[in-house]
Amino acid sequence: MAENPDIAGMPYGDAEDGFSRLIEEHQRQVYSMALRLTGNAAAADDITQETFISAWKHLKGFRGESSFKTWLFRIAANKVRSYWRWKKLRSWAGLGRGDGEEDSPALEDTLPDRPEGRPEQTALAADLERRVQEAINTLPPRQREVAVLRAQELGMAEIAAALGMAEGTVKAHWFEARKKLEASLGEYL
Repeated sequence: MAENPDIAGMPYGDAEDGFSRLIEEHQRQVYSMALRLTGNAAAADDITQETFISAWKHLKGFRGESSFKTWLFRIAANKVRSYWRWKKLRSWAGLGRGDGEEDSPALEDTLPDRPEGRPEQTALAADLERRVQEAINTLPPRQREVAVLRAQELGMAEIAAALGMAEGTVKAHWFEARKKLEASLGEYL
């Protein structure tokens, strides 16, 4: 059983300072997950912020049945699902702005830490990242969630806890996602 992150009792100091450190530690991973699942930098920013606000509000309810990171990813996954529900509803109700792509920057423009070096290496890395994102976007929603969390180096049990699925179901989604990604990206693997 994981420890309850009692922020006030953490070595970080006071509660706000402790929570700030937790944000620093996990913000990039939560943002990356949200970006991969939405393909939209602005939505990923919003989801990341909403995830940490929700975590702060519900911190006392964290039971320690999983790691804090897993709990945080579960909140983020729920925020992403909510994003897609609202996006579908807005589109259905005619409130969307069309195809929804005009506010999505190119993935290579939003990802941090691109490899430094020769321009052709940077271009190849950006092209690969674009192709990976396109391949991920073709996956069904559950497979996409599992693949993105697996890319965040979560184990199967952690992914199951984060998504509220049985571990066997996660493994099945990962198996199918890998087959599809390997088929789409075979030339790069």
